[in-house]
Amino acid sequence: MNRFDPKAIAIAVLLSLALDVLGGLVLLAVFGTELDTGLPPEQLSAALDAIAQGSGFLLAALLFSTATTTAGGYIAARLARAYPYFNAMAVGVVGIVLGLVLSSSAPWWFDALGYLISIPAALLGGHLASRRNQ
Repeated sequence: MNRFDPKAIAIAVLLSLALDVLGGLVLLAVFGTELDTGLPPEQLSAALDAIAQGSGFLLAALLFSTATTTAGGYIAARLARAYPYFNAMAVGVVGIVLGLVLSSSAPWWFDALGYLISIPAALLGGHLASRRNQ
């Protein structure tokens, strides 16, 4: 019997990614409150990059993405029903692969922390789901 439920994993990863995108937009709105939207496109892009490289923004993004990965692990475990930890872990692994493929301009330490936290965060979601299933 296959321990992984591809449908559950795909749904969880897509929901996690959607939450990450929405969270990124919210963080840009929060951290970019003093941003002048009347800037030319080149200057606006540079200003957005500067905001995204700030330590406060990066910390908030790391915390938020950890929460969405935990939610993704929870969703995968709940949808799969059998082998909740395997399916939750798969969400973390897929997140790491996507992070490597879609590399960002973030500092190396930010990416490294994200990769290190991904699987434990997803497993935490799987654990929470398995406790709820009992």
